Amino acid sequence: REAADELRAQLLGRSSAERVQEDTFRNPFVSFLYERGWRDSFKRSGFPGIDEEFEEVCGFFGNALDDADATVVDLSCGTGLMARRLARVVEGRLIAADYSESMLLETRRRFEAADDVATPELYRVDVAQLPFATESLDAVHAGAALHCWVNLEDGLAEVCRSLKPGAPFFATTFLVGALGTNRLPRQVRDAGYRFFEEDELRELFETAGFVDVSVRREDPAC
Repeated sequence: REAADELRAQLLGRSSAERVQEDTFRNPFVSFLYERGWRDSFKRSGFPGIDEEFEEVCGFFGNALDDADATVVDLSCGTGLMARRLARVVEGRLIAADYSESMLLETRRRFEAADDVATPELYRVDVAQLPFATESLDAVHAGAALHCWVNLEDGLAEVCRSLKPGAPFFATTFLVGALGTNRLPRQVRDAGYRFFEEDELRELFETAGFVDVSVRREDPAC
């Protein structure tokens, strides 16, 4: 399998894992399905649901929500599920960003359909090359996303670079054990999305430059 992936990468420029991570959420059908059952299925892996996640994010972001001069980013925003909630409480600048064009179109559609909240700035970004100035962001959220980042290490380093010193970064993802991945050898498990051990996540964040890193497991595997 590794030899086959290497050959594909040489011929096509991307491995099978990169194609899964990059292309799945650029599919308009996936964007259509995301809030029609796809995201809700994450509860089987321990995600509590978007409203409870939003409450925790608000507590974690603290004063960044109330500061009219603050910039808050919902990174890998998907269909705007969290961004629509943040838009109701962020007093400053809110940016919803994603790599997927179809997700951003769905985000815009859903914001425009909501008559009680303004559409934030929408950016198409590569997490490994964020367009934000160094130490310019006051808070960043990336929900159920890290396992999809092709260049995860570069992406984490870019988030760390873009955040003001001590500013919060709240991220959720899948751990080993989600979707039966604890029963698979690593080379098979990581052939698509990336599933993490808790210590591995902590090391990734610390290597990227984050301090005071806290990794919490929600049973069974997120």
